[in-house]
Amino acid sequence: MVLQPNENEFTVLQDLDRFPQLPLMNFINLVSTALHSLLFYLIFYESSRKESQMYRFIFLTKTITLWGSAVHWGSLHSVVFLFPFPGLYGIGLLSGVFSSFVLMNIWIILFATMVLMMFLILLVRLKALARPERVFSFSTSSYIIFTTFLILFIYSPMSYCWLSAYSTPDSMKQFVLNYYPKCLKIFEIPGIFVYDDDWKFHRLIYCSRILMGVSGGIYVIICQIIIFEINQQCKTLSYHVVKYHRKALKDTLVQNAILLVFVTLAPLIQILNAYKKPEENTINITIIANLIFVSAPIPCTLAVIFQNTFYRGYIFGKLGIKERQPTIVDSTHKVTN
Repeated sequence: MVLQPNENEFTVLQDLDRFPQLPLMNFINLVSTALHSLLFYLIFYESSRKESQMYRFIFLTKTITLWGSAVHWGSLHSVVFLFPFPGLYGIGLLSGVFSSFVLMNIWIILFATMVLMMFLILLVRLKALARPERVFSFSTSSYIIFTTFLILFIYSPMSYCWLSAYSTPDSMKQFVLNYYPKCLKIFEIPGIFVYDDDWKFHRLIYCSRILMGVSGGIYVIICQIIIFEINQQCKTLSYHVVKYHRKALKDTLVQNAILLVFVTLAPLIQILNAYKKPEENTINITIIANLIFVSAPIPCTLAVIFQNTFYRGYIFGKLGIKERQPTIVDSTHKVTN
């Protein structure tokens, strides 16, 4: 479909003041930072389980990048989408230093790293649980090859689509002049980014859909393999070990389900905004979508803290609340046949 000139004035461009967004984002990120500080303390000083160093490193990296991507999105960049007009800009702390194009690149790397860590957490559990010399007992080289595939699959498509969408300021101005002649005032905004090709924008949407679908399928398959291995070892492992591994997988799935609700709802709202009519005002719904995404680490962190019996026990102990002592089991215990 050939893009036709649009002579309409966009309601979303009539008021470029997004004052409520940044203070709200900063407040949410302040709460998130406080919770993550508590979680980091618990991970380093109060964890009673003797988890493997690899598992702890991966989990910590996942937690940091989730928190970092939210802080970057909400406070450092504080991105403002102008949909249905094809543009965006930032009002955050770094918006006066870097362009929105550069800041979005940084966010993509942070978010992609968080997604990669979600997969690696499952792989560490699978490697610990897999029965020796059975179908799912993969070699170290197999894990390396699969991890390399995940890295390429998660980082490359979105990075390529975004980097290839780059346009010079002159190109963006010419595009707006040709197709949105009544919207030239947007170039008064520092660091503004405009999609100067309709295909570039839709390519990002298609790419994100494919990544979400395929990634979800791979994640479910790995979970099913772990469940299969746990069920196959009911007779060889102690009751408490089997119970722990089931709970550990369930806790991970609950945390990721909570995260999925937030990180899919927010972009879905933005995508729907992109197809609205120029006269529709999307300012408030855009701010709400950003708030949803930035809030994602808070319920996830609370879930991690209160699902973990040792973390929960530490907090209850500080509050003077007594709780039954849990059974101590090594979470990344290597299974022998």
